[in-house]
Amino acid sequence: MANNAFDVMNSAAGGDMYLTGGAITFSDYEQNMSPQDQRNYETMVMDEFMAAYGSDPYKQNLDFNHWLKTLNFDLIRERSRKFDDLRAENYGTQKIREREDGRELEDAFALQRLAHLHTGLVEDLVPLIEGMEQEISPMENIPPRPMQQGPPVPEIPPVPGGGIESIG
Repeated sequence: MANNAFDVMNSAAGGDMYLTGGAITFSDYEQNMSPQDQRNYETMVMDEFMAAYGSDPYKQNLDFNHWLKTLNFDLIRERSRKFDDLRAENYGTQKIREREDGRELEDAFALQRLAHLHTGLVEDLVPLIEGMEQEISPMENIPPRPMQQGPPVPEIPPVPGGGIESIG
């Protein structure tokens, strides 16, 4: 029922729906996620904000909370669009890696993608993480899985008179 109402609003808005940052679409976070999914989503949002904070060359001496309050969300949207445009070009990912601001563009794009699961606006993600601890999440502390190993390779015994010394 609620989805029908959002569909009607979206079709009434036409192409202007995207001018609002997707704010008139429904929130997957609020309507379609279980409480555990919501906690996982919040953890991902925090991880992305922490990554953006860690790679921000302009943060100077700001701690995370002050940095979060000073974010320019229009700039984040602009960087996200720039990342998307560059990625669509030929050799786009290579161009992004070569750019001095490539990491900032990538962080903005990741935040914008997460915002699309909520209201579409990055600034609406901030209240989700304001009370959380600013540390690396448990998802980041998962030890890497050991590589799958095949059958053991038998050791080949040295051949008498063989090897590099015998060549020549």
